Amino acid sequence: MSEGLVLAVNDKRRKKHYCFSMLSKVTAKSSITEGPIWKGIITFMLPIMLGMFFQQLYNTVDAVVVGRYVGKEALAAVGGGTMFFINLLIGFCGGLANGAAIIISQFFGAKKWRELSKALHTFIVLSIIMGLAVTLVGVNFSAFALRLIKTPPDIFTNAVTYLRIYFLGIIPMFLYNTGASILRATGDSKTPFLVLVIACFVNIFLDCLFVVGLHLGVAGVALATIASEAISMVLIFIPLTRTDKVYKVEFSRISVNPALLKRMVKLGVPSGICAMMYPVSNLTLMSFINTFPTYTIAAWTAWGKLDALFWMSVSSMGMALNTFSGQNFGAGKYDRIKKSTWQGLLIMNLITLALVVVFRLFGRFFYNLFIPGEEDVIAMGLRILFFLTPAFFLYVPNEIFAGIIGGVGKTHISMLATLFGICGTRLVWLFSFCRGTEDFLKVITCYPLSWLISALFFFVYFKSGKWLPKD
Repeated sequence: MSEGLVLAVNDKRRKKHYCFSMLSKVTAKSSITEGPIWKGIITFMLPIMLGMFFQQLYNTVDAVVVGRYVGKEALAAVGGGTMFFINLLIGFCGGLANGAAIIISQFFGAKKWRELSKALHTFIVLSIIMGLAVTLVGVNFSAFALRLIKTPPDIFTNAVTYLRIYFLGIIPMFLYNTGASILRATGDSKTPFLVLVIACFVNIFLDCLFVVGLHLGVAGVALATIASEAISMVLIFIPLTRTDKVYKVEFSRISVNPALLKRMVKLGVPSGICAMMYPVSNLTLMSFINTFPTYTIAAWTAWGKLDALFWMSVSSMGMALNTFSGQNFGAGKYDRIKKSTWQGLLIMNLITLALVVVFRLFGRFFYNLFIPGEEDVIAMGLRILFFLTPAFFLYVPNEIFAGIIGGVGKTHISMLATLFGICGTRLVWLFSFCRGTEDFLKVITCYPLSWLISALFFFVYFKSGKWLPKD
C-alpha cells in the first residue's frame, strides 16, 4: 500500500471517529438523568413490566399446551424440579450479567463513550462464555441433577429430554438478555419489550405446531422455546448493530477487556448468589408446605399465579431504579439518586395499594378461574390472600433499595440482605417454629418476617450514606 493511500485511510478513520464522538454527544441524552424524576421512572418501568407479563404469558401457554395435549406426566416434567435446576443455573448467570449492566449504565451516565464501547463488547464475550458453560453443565448433568432431587420415575425420561434440549438453546437466550441489558442500561426499555412480544407469539405458534400438529410432546415444547429465543437474539441485535448511537455493537470489535471483565465479575457474583439463594430457600419452604393436605397445596399453587402480578410490578421497579441509579451515579448526580429513591417508594406503594385492593375485591373470582367449584381450595386461597397482601408493603423497600444501591455498584449489600435477611430468616423460622405444625399461616409467616428484617437492614445502610462517595 502506498504512503498516500495509507494517509488517506487514516484520515478517513480520524474523520469517522470525530463524527462518532460528535454524534455520541448529540444522541446520548437520557430522560433518566434529566427532567422530572417520577416521569422518567414510570416511562422506563412500564415496558419492563409489560415484558415480564408476556414472558409469564408464554410460560403459561407452554403449561396449558403440554397439560392438554400431552398429559399430566409431561406437565410435571417441564415444571417442578426441572424449573428448579434451570432457575439455579440461569439465575446465577443472570446475576453475573447484572454486574455488566451496572457498569454500562454508569459509563453511559458519565458519557465515557470509549469505555462504554469496550464494556458492551466485553459483555457479549462474557455472555458467550457463560452460555457455553451452562450448556455443558446442563446437557451433561441433567440426569444427575434430576436424580439428586428425587424426580419420580414416570416423569424422569421426559424431564431429561426437556432439559437437554432446553440447555442447547442457552447461548441465544443469554445473548438476547445481553442485548436487552445493553439497551435498558442506556435508557431504552421499549425495544426489549417489543422483541419479547414478538417472541411470545412465535413461541405460542411453535408450541401449537410442534406439540399439537407434529405430536413431538415435551421435546416440541423445548424446541419451540429455543427457536423463539434464537429469533429474540436476532431481533435484539438488529437495532444494536444498525444504530448510530453510542451503544452500537460491531462484531469486529468484540473482544475482552481484562480490567472490565474483572469488574463485571466482581459486581455480578453477589447478584448471582442472591439469585441462587431464592430457589434454594423456596425449595426448603416447599418441603414444609408439601406436608399439608392437597387442597392447601393447590391453594398455594393458585395463589402463586395470582401474586405473580405483584412480583412482576415490584421487580420491574427494581430494574428501572437500578438503571436510573447507575446512569445518575455515572453522571455524578447523587442528589437525583436520593430523590429517585423516595419517589420510587411512593410510586411502588401506590401500585401495591391498587393491587391489594383488586386482589381483595376479586380474589374469589380469580381463584374460580384456576379451580372452579373447589370450595375448600378457594377458602384456603382467600385466607392466604388476606394474610399476605398487607405484607406486600414490607417487601417494596427491599426492591427499591436493592435497585438504588446496586446501581452504584454495592451489589454485595443486596447479597448480604438476601443471604441473612431473607433466606436466613426463613430457614431459622421454619426449622425453629414450624416443625410438625398444622397451622399453614404460621409456616408462611416466614415471608413477611423476612421481608421486614431485610427492609430494616437496607434502610439502615441507606441512611448511613456509605453507599455514596464521601465527596
